[in-house]
Amino acid sequence: MSVMTPRAFARERELPPPDRRRRILLVVAGAVVLAIVATWLVAFSSVFGVRSVQVRGTHALTTAQVEAAAAIKHGTPLVRLDTSAVTERVEKLAEVESAQVSTSFPSTVVITIEERIAVGYVRRSGHAVLVDGSGVQYRSVAVAPQGLPRFVIGSGTQARAIGAAIATVAAALPASVRRQVASIEALDPASITLVLTRGRVVQWGSEARTPAKVRLLPTLLRRHASQINVSNPEQPYTH
Repeated sequence: MSVMTPRAFARERELPPPDRRRRILLVVAGAVVLAIVATWLVAFSSVFGVRSVQVRGTHALTTAQVEAAAAIKHGTPLVRLDTSAVTERVEKLAEVESAQVSTSFPSTVVITIEERIAVGYVRRSGHAVLVDGSGVQYRSVAVAPQGLPRFVIGSGTQARAIGAAIATVAAALPASVRRQVASIEALDPASITLVLTRGRVVQWGSEARTPAKVRLLPTLLRRHASQINVSNPEQPYTH
């Protein structure tokens, strides 16, 4: 007859009875099954898949154009949707300056875009190409929109810098003033000139201190002078 030591007796008492052990195993197994099912539902099934796409911020573009560029497959699980890739595809649209893509459970994708705003245009091959405030030439149109100045940019290595400087000035002009500008011209970034619709000329100089020049211009325009110089906003003059 074997004698049970105190330590062995204690271990025996700590073991759960068979019913309790069975219940624990069932609970653990059930939790595992639930985790597997939940993972499958969320990550692999179409239960939480894309069923609607909301597009916000469109003006020139249509919702259909943005959705086509996004190329989101219906039913794609939201947690597996590559929102960065969708963003990149949408931002390839010429009219889109930036895009943000987010998901909303159970089944919605939200695409918010910021479209480029034309502040002028350049002539190319008989067409008008719209230019935004950062100097990006992004869309060709048959007829130049009214109220936008033509950008006349010198060629050569400085063309990009000149275009960006002109666009910066055009974007800063109030719409009421921009409508009076027939063209903005420059041979280099430091010699920007505004030619108004009635033949008046504004010597702008460089894009430096553009906000100060913009504040001065409406007052100077009321003088009806043919020549206005704001290249140094501290000493503007007209004649």
